Amino acid sequence: MTPFPSPSAQLQALRATVGVVDSPRGFALVEGVDAEKFLQNLLSQELRGMVAGEARAALLLTAKARVIADPRVTLLDEARYLLDLDPVGVDALVSGLTRYRLGAKVAIDATADWSLISLIGPEAEGIATDGVRIVGLLGDLPRVDVLVAADQREATVAAAIAAGATPVEQDAIEALRIEAGVVRLGHDVDERWMPAEVGLVETTVSFEKGCFIGQEPVTRLHRRGHANRGPRRLALDAIADPGTPLELDGKDVGVITSVAAAPWLAEPRAIGIVRVDVPHGTVITAGQISATVLA
Repeated sequence: MTPFPSPSAQLQALRATVGVVDSPRGFALVEGVDAEKFLQNLLSQELRGMVAGEARAALLLTAKARVIADPRVTLLDEARYLLDLDPVGVDALVSGLTRYRLGAKVAIDATADWSLISLIGPEAEGIATDGVRIVGLLGDLPRVDVLVAADQREATVAAAIAAGATPVEQDAIEALRIEAGVVRLGHDVDERWMPAEVGLVETTVSFEKGCFIGQEPVTRLHRRGHANRGPRRLALDAIADPGTPLELDGKDVGVITSVAAAPWLAEPRAIGIVRVDVPHGTVITAGQISATVLA
């Protein structure tokens, strides 16, 4: 097992240079002559015109536009798509897609043949790797996710370390995610919420593509201007559990969905789904503790 430096050293590497982590992800492979049309009709994102190696974030929604899964869709080659997401969502994704397969010439299968290695930090793009590279951000930090065959996982991590990346734990990434207010399936994102209520519309929904499951309620809310609630960054004066209700002047204004604290952060931080009319800087209550809504 790769030895990890101290939590503070891991966070310093992620913020100042580059860290490498074997990211826990689940995968589903969708392939066949109808694969593009099939996914285009079901998922919220425009998938036409993709080139091999390109990835686009999408959602699988209920008819009432509640979030079932948030797969990132990567075109591996013609008529073969790899969908990756938090492992908690794989079964629901495969089940949901399979329900609509009907006569489509497409195969839908969960797969353990792939792994995801993440390089995070200002120097992430400078670490050369084999595999499909997907460039993005974790908050404000550059992030490169590398899709590799499962049997190449350890070699890819070792090569990144040899090239100067610091090995980091998933808990370090989770702390930075929460500090940055980045929502996660199974924590901040689930079937309680519509995409706009968890801040996902801008990155996952195309309003130009035509029909997809849940399109009408998503579009209605979009035309209204904004959801009543959204993900907010919170500073806590003590540890609180996810699921803790948030109140202001005795009225419900939201719920805590993710929490991070020592040894990763000096002060507890959280993500809450909070009413958008609660101003930045407002001190609200979370059970017996106080939470400040951050900008």
